[in-house]
Formats: sequence, structure tokens, C-alpha cells
Amino acid sequence: PGDPCAKSDLVLNLQGEQQIYPGGTRPKFVVTLVNTGDVMCKADVGPRALEVRITSGADRIWSTSDCISGDAVEIKRLERGIPYVRPVEWDRHRSGGRCGTARPGARPGTYVAAVYADDLQSPPKAVFHLR
Repeated sequence: PGDPCAKSDLVLNLQGEQQIYPGGTRPKFVVTLVNTGDVMCKADVGPRALEVRITSGADRIWSTSDCISGDAVEIKRLERGIPYVRPVEWDRHRSGGRCGTARPGARPGTYVAAVYADDLQSPPKAVFHLR
């Protein structure tokens, strides 16, 4: 039961746990998706559909959609006004084509975490710093 959620009924948010992460501390974020429509609906909340991506300038550093086996679809029922919450932790290493090998660590600096979903015009972002 339940139809797919209308994109206009979904509110997506990303919140960083901290703004500054000392060396060795893994950055943590919370993705929140809320159905503001009149009725329950279904949405894919998997790591590809709700992708958290970390960048530094134009450099793509890490993504939840990298290194996934299978289709990674996770359909959830979203009741009106009840948030779906997903914690995300980054291991401070790059991802991408290096899934099965040793991945280089991220350097100290300023980074941006953003969550992307289908047809979302302005993805929510969190700026943070690695020490």
C-alpha cells in the first residue's frame, strides 16, 4: 500500500554533528527526509537515491553511492510529518574507483557535505573542517 511520494511533498535536510573535526575523528551527519503530503507514501532512501557526497572545492572526495554491491534500493513508508532519519559516518578516506584497495586519507582542510536526491534543485549542505 502507498503510492510513490511526490517530490514536491518531500523535505530533505542534512545536519553535520560538528563544524571542526580533530585528527582521527570521523565526521558524522544526519540525513532527514519528511513527507509533507496529505497521505502516507513510499520513497527510496537507499545510499544511491539519497546520496551524501563530500567535496573540497571541485574535487569529489567521497560518496555513499560509491563501493555499493547490489542495487542498494531501500523503499520506506513515509507517514505525514514523521521524519525518516539516517546517520552517515565518513571514514576520512577517498572513495570512487578505489573500493577494494587502500584508499588515500583526506587532508586537513575545508570540506562540504551535501545530500542529493532525484530532482532536488538545491541540495542541503554542511560545511566542515578537518584538522
